[in-house]
Amino acid sequence: MAQQRHCHFQKPSGVEMEDMEDGNEGMLTDVGFMFDACLEKVTCRFDYGADVSVLLTYATEEPGALQSGHYVWPAAPALCEYLESHRELIPGGNVVELGAGCGLTGLAIAQLRPDATVIFTDHDPGVLKVIEHNAGQQERVQAACLTQSLRWGPDGAAEVAALEKLQSQANKLCTTDLIVGSDVIYAREVVPLLFWTVDRLLTRDPHGVFLMCSSFGYDDETEKEIDVQSAKYALNREIVRCTLNEKGSRIQQFTRR
Repeated sequence: MAQQRHCHFQKPSGVEMEDMEDGNEGMLTDVGFMFDACLEKVTCRFDYGADVSVLLTYATEEPGALQSGHYVWPAAPALCEYLESHRELIPGGNVVELGAGCGLTGLAIAQLRPDATVIFTDHDPGVLKVIEHNAGQQERVQAACLTQSLRWGPDGAAEVAALEKLQSQANKLCTTDLIVGSDVIYAREVVPLLFWTVDRLLTRDPHGVFLMCSSFGYDDETEKEIDVQSAKYALNREIVRCTLNEKGSRIQQFTRR
């Protein structure tokens, strides 16, 4: 299990904004970074085995939809622990973290495989700034860490192209060898968008892998939608670990058929 120690708390500062009308949820999500200063944050160390020691700054409490990326959701430490004991899954090429949040999983990967390139993606510019801060405060040798704004689904097509360009500039390869995501499915409606993006990212590498970790079970409709999208994009779906009945997590692996 991860150990947290030497935690330093940061008190939030006040932010004043005019009230916004109802029905602007999408706009609010896009400007969630404006609320960053309202969050109380802490910097802790997450250790996994002898080779991973990640310093991470994140929100101390679950902050709600606007700032969800500033919180360490339970699936992220679980995926770090799994990858530390299955590091053969981490390639020396390009690794993309979807919905990266504070970047814990990607930073652990960066320490486990310093010869890789890790690209952290999120739609919230405030979250990307947090990731850049976290990547810059590490004390251990790590892979090249880059950030890229990314929306899931067809609306993010231009951003996928920008990500591929970023990959080619980093190591002359525009293939995505491994995709990781933790607690990235929160509603059935996001599943088609998520898998559209996964398919696009894996297009150039038939041997690419998508690892997805969740800290809670999905309802039947969401499970069916994952199966539908897996079939649509010719992906094999395999549960490689499940401890949900022990209040743990479930890790799924998706590969091309």
